[in-house]
Amino acid sequence: MMNKVEYKNILIVEDDATLRGMLADHFSVMNNVKTCGNLQSATDEVRYAKFDIVLLDVVLPDGSGLKLFDLLADTPVVILSDLGSDDNLLDGFSAGAADYIVKPASFAIIEARMALRLLPDEKARIVSNGLVLNVSKRTAIYKKTALDLTSSEFNILAFLMQNAGVYFTANEIYERVWRMPHLNTATIKVHISNLRKKMLSLSSDCADLIITEFGKGYAFANE
Repeated sequence: MMNKVEYKNILIVEDDATLRGMLADHFSVMNNVKTCGNLQSATDEVRYAKFDIVLLDVVLPDGSGLKLFDLLADTPVVILSDLGSDDNLLDGFSAGAADYIVKPASFAIIEARMALRLLPDEKARIVSNGLVLNVSKRTAIYKKTALDLTSSEFNILAFLMQNAGVYFTANEIYERVWRMPHLNTATIKVHISNLRKKMLSLSSDCADLIITEFGKGYAFANE
């Protein structure tokens, strides 16, 4: 059964009035929903109210939605945008997005992706080889030591851990993590290289957690 978003305080920031209204109608059946059509009104909302999750457009009439991240340090943000290039996605994840959905997308997909970021701790934890990830809080801890990861590094690591022992090429990882066609860039290889360096800096035991095999790709080690 698809995960649902229920009994949450949701902020929807979308300048398209028709889409904003449709999203509000969809989510307000089981949630408390606030909507904003521009950056200023969204800024006012997050300054004075607490939300469980934010669905955010990037291109707004009075500025970039990415500016809202400065006020949303502890709130998961799912970007919903027309901008779908590699650079756009990387900008979103670098800003702190928990997920990035490229329009058009069905409400079922949007809700499923939001629900993933709202999982309770007992369902959000991925544990393997001493490494503990929480996909809702987006934390990574190795033997009680926090691992400081970028959003992209975290998403890649979570995907590999969820599929431990299975090999994926760089392009397959891109398509599975970002759910859009790959662009034949070196993005994934760079992220995995940086991820390995950060893991290795914590312990030499992390050296072999992400495996590379020629012709097969990358995999997270089985316990």
